[in-house]
Amino acid sequence: MIDVASLSFSYVSELTGDRVEALKDVDLSADAGSLTLVCGASGCGKSTLMKALTGLVPQMTPGELDGVVSINGRNLADVALTDVGHLCSSVFQNPRTQFFCDTVAEELAFCGENYGRERATLRQQSERAAKLMGISHLMECKLTSLSGGQLQKVALACALASGAPVLLADEPTSNLDPAAIADVRGALKILKEQGLTIVVVEHRLHFLRDLADQVLLMEGGRVTRRWSGAEFFSMGQAQCRSLGLRTLVDPGPPETWVAAGQVGRQEKQVGRQENREATPSQVRLSCRGLSFAYGANPVFEGLDADFPAGQITCITGANGVGKTTLVRVLCGLAAPSSGTISLDGVPASRKTRRSACALVMQDTGRQLFSDTLAGELTIGASHASGQSGEQLLADFDLANLGERHPLSLSGGQKQRLVIAAARATGRPIVILDEPTSGVDARHLDSITATLRRIADEGAAVVVVTHDGEFAAACADRLITLTATGAYCAREGDQQ
Repeated sequence: MIDVASLSFSYVSELTGDRVEALKDVDLSADAGSLTLVCGASGCGKSTLMKALTGLVPQMTPGELDGVVSINGRNLADVALTDVGHLCSSVFQNPRTQFFCDTVAEELAFCGENYGRERATLRQQSERAAKLMGISHLMECKLTSLSGGQLQKVALACALASGAPVLLADEPTSNLDPAAIADVRGALKILKEQGLTIVVVEHRLHFLRDLADQVLLMEGGRVTRRWSGAEFFSMGQAQCRSLGLRTLVDPGPPETWVAAGQVGRQEKQVGRQENREATPSQVRLSCRGLSFAYGANPVFEGLDADFPAGQITCITGANGVGKTTLVRVLCGLAAPSSGTISLDGVPASRKTRRSACALVMQDTGRQLFSDTLAGELTIGASHASGQSGEQLLADFDLANLGERHPLSLSGGQKQRLVIAAARATGRPIVILDEPTSGVDARHLDSITATLRRIADEGAAVVVVTHDGEFAAACADRLITLTATGAYCAREGDQQ
């Protein structure tokens, strides 16, 4: 069980010199066999609270901590950081930051090995966790070869394999497809029944219906509202939006995300507000017979697709099917095995496509280079964007943060910054890989409106997403990739 009393945490930012009041008088009580959902806008203190529950605050993030955090009757202030793993397991917002080993199987066994568990026990716990998360087929794969969604499932499996009585999960469904989210829900249900105490921080809320026992809303580092799970999930959409929360309704499978049309492996025109048919003159980017393989292992084959100017094309499909690989090929970061890619009807080299495309990566930390937000917007900026840096920061709710260091931002704020930077380039093709990961309702609406504006100005917008709420709001077209056969990713494969 968890008991948190009058928890406050403040620190002086090394990047800005400002004192940050991250948590203020937070109280939380959670019994064994219960699930607590913590929600709220990006930057409200949710992740800091999770770090406090693991002992990372203040031991890894220096600052002033007041109040008490107790897990299973033990005050974390009296527990060595190396021993906290006996009490709780964690899934971080970015799973790449919590891996230490080479393969999935090694990572699943890592925690138990450090605590001296028997080999037979380790194998049993690892296999059980892998089965619960649907990753048994990935056990011998290298972590560096897996997609973002697959890594998310591995991180969850590692937490399950630890055997700790408390599970803390920070955005556990980010980058997961609907089937994987169902796996997460099933695993959480089983763990509740087995008596674990579970705390989940999430923006995507619908999958926790009938699982959450209590829900906490955080604002400005404080818990401002509390509900029972039943009370919370009985709220209407208007009330959710007034609180800055995303939908409580399951968006369903991809074929329901758009107004009409059968969704297959090939692209399918779908209705948005009107049925926009692409004419040859509108097609900004296209591929014909496009295939990609890692050695003898095909990722996708014979793909024909158009990405018209003035439209938003969403690409979806199961985790690990090759969506990120496809956009890397489209923008010239990887070479196709076969096929052609054309820009405005003319076959285009990789160099030409790199110049024409602005890419927002799945892992935003890979494309932050400047020491200020304002500086980040000047990298690759073009007058063609039609907006100043100040305007862009305001559009993405980052006003007055221009002199902040990008690494001082929350995950959701970083996501918005790199989208603003892509907008600043003014390039005719904008490609985004999971742009709504870690994004709350208000900022999801902001990103949707910005992408609509970019498309209306004539750019071809291509979005890889598993976010049905987002796709339903913005997609003009939908492409679903399907597996070409059994495939185990190997070293160097980034899907």
